[in-house]
Amino acid sequence: MSFTDQIRQALSSRVGKGKRFANNKRMADELEVDPSQLNRFLKRERGLTADSLGKILDRLGARIMFPDEPHEQSMEVVLSSEGALTPSSSDYIAVPITSPALAAQPGHIPEDAVEGWILAWRHHESIRFRTNLAAMRIPQGDQSLAPLLTPGDIVLIDRNDKDPSPSGRIMLTSSPQGAASVRRVDARNTPAGLQLVFYTENTREYPPGTFMLESDYEGEISRAIGGSIVSSMADMTQK
Repeated sequence: MSFTDQIRQALSSRVGKGKRFANNKRMADELEVDPSQLNRFLKRERGLTADSLGKILDRLGARIMFPDEPHEQSMEVVLSSEGALTPSSSDYIAVPITSPALAAQPGHIPEDAVEGWILAWRHHESIRFRTNLAAMRIPQGDQSLAPLLTPGDIVLIDRNDKDPSPSGRIMLTSSPQGAASVRRVDARNTPAGLQLVFYTENTREYPPGTFMLESDYEGEISRAIGGSIVSSMADMTQK
């Protein structure tokens, strides 16, 4: 099957009762494309320009993966119920919970390292169009980002988003020695190159760490940043 036909099939499979889009018009509206153009594409009456196709894939949260790239970690789910009301499986994504160290590393998370799964509603603004998610617990005793994040809270990490700008983003970081932790990040251009400052809400107990991308991480941002924190789950009874 050609790449274009795979896209047609993927779009068509997401239309119908209990699926992501109730009908073609709803799909066109959400993807921000002309309904007649989309219908003709699905019926094989016309093709799409590269720009139009890219726009559709962007709105779906899709990305092209080359053979030498690691597979994304989040998984589609299938929901079933004997009752009259069954949630639509296409509305949810399963996110693996693992250790901070493994969540910070690119590539596949081994099955035996998955502690459990978080079922996330994919239409929430923090999740929408993100596909390579992992989850981790804030370690016991770690008060570095309290009261924002406290021990036992679960955070969702977008492992595709390693951009440290704008300053102050909360991200999963790694020290040059490989210790992973959730920190705010400040990136500064200096004469010596890009400087990364990892800091906390409680700087007296948890002093900031300052590193140079070139000398400390061999110029690879993926060695310094595992991803951005996009959402969290907290036990509000303990707040």
